[in-house]
Amino acid sequence: MGSVISTVFTACATVASGMILFFLQRLLTRQQKKEEQRDAAKAKETVLLFRSLDALGKLSMANGVALRDGKTNGELTLALSEWEKVQRQMYDYLISSHAENSAGT
Repeated sequence: MGSVISTVFTACATVASGMILFFLQRLLTRQQKKEEQRDAAKAKETVLLFRSLDALGKLSMANGVALRDGKTNGELTLALSEWEKVQRQMYDYLISSHAENSAGT
C-alpha cells in the first residue's frame, strides 16, 4: 500500500512539474514575441527619426544658402518637400503605433 501511495505521489509531482514547465515556456515565448515586436517598432522609429534629422539638415542648409544668396532656389523647394514627406511618414507611424497600443497588441 505504501509503494502505491509513493508511486501516485511521484506521478502527481511529475505531472505538476511538467505543467509548470509548459506554462513557463509558453509565458517566455509570449514575452519574447512581444520584445521582438517592440524591437521592430523601435527600429522603424529610429529610421524615421534619422530621416527626419536628415531632411531637417537639408532644409536648414538650403535655407542658409537662400539667405546668403538673397534668393530661393530649387534646393529649398526640394528640401521643404522632402521634410514634409518625412513628417507625414512620422505622423502616420505615430498614429498607427498609438492605434496598436490602444488596441492592446
